[in-house]
Amino acid sequence: MNQNRKYLGMTGSQIGILAALAGALLLILCLGGWFIFGGGFNFSSPPENTPVPQSTPTLIVIPTFTPTVLPTSIPYEQLIPTGWKQHKTALIEIWLPSEFRKSESNVFLVDPTNPAVSEIQLATNLSNSSLYRMVVGIFYEPLTAEALDAFLDRDLPKLPPEVRVTERRNDLVNSTPVVRLLLEQRIENVDVNILVFVFLDGGTIWYVEYGAQINQFYEQLGTFEDSVQTFRVVR
Repeated sequence: MNQNRKYLGMTGSQIGILAALAGALLLILCLGGWFIFGGGFNFSSPPENTPVPQSTPTLIVIPTFTPTVLPTSIPYEQLIPTGWKQHKTALIEIWLPSEFRKSESNVFLVDPTNPAVSEIQLATNLSNSSLYRMVVGIFYEPLTAEALDAFLDRDLPKLPPEVRVTERRNDLVNSTPVVRLLLEQRIENVDVNILVFVFLDGGTIWYVEYGAQINQFYEQLGTFEDSVQTFRVVR
């Protein structure tokens, strides 16, 4: 009989179920409050002053531009040593010490198959210390290749076997590019060195050659190098 008694219109069983649901709801609310306010879950916003990674500047070294300094030509008159003598033709001019005189005979053993034309040849008298005169010769021929280096690459191997090329390099003669050659040759049982400066003037190749017995050659090398500075094509 007591089991069927009603309270507030509900049976005891219904009231028990309702009480259990209310307790469960209360437990859920308590747990939610603990997580929210007690730190169970951290839903706090990130700090306002969040570190921002800073980029480190990289030092960039800008290369310094170094202009190429071109050689400046020295006025021709300043290249002529005091006491030297001028030798001039319709085509060229050169200065030498006064002991050099024009020679009517070939002072170089010219290869007859060589197309180079002799413009002037000069020589000194024989001295007691030398079996071979110091000689100077200027020759020219047309350029028959695309460039001077190509021309020399082709023609130098054609030199007679007794002539040895011991040096070949690019050089400057008063700011003018030239090719400098050093040749060794035995002439009449005498060892001779021949210094050759090769100029390119438009389509014409000029050879300025200085020869001397080997022991005298190195004594006069400075004289030869000064002399070639005075070589020029007459315009």
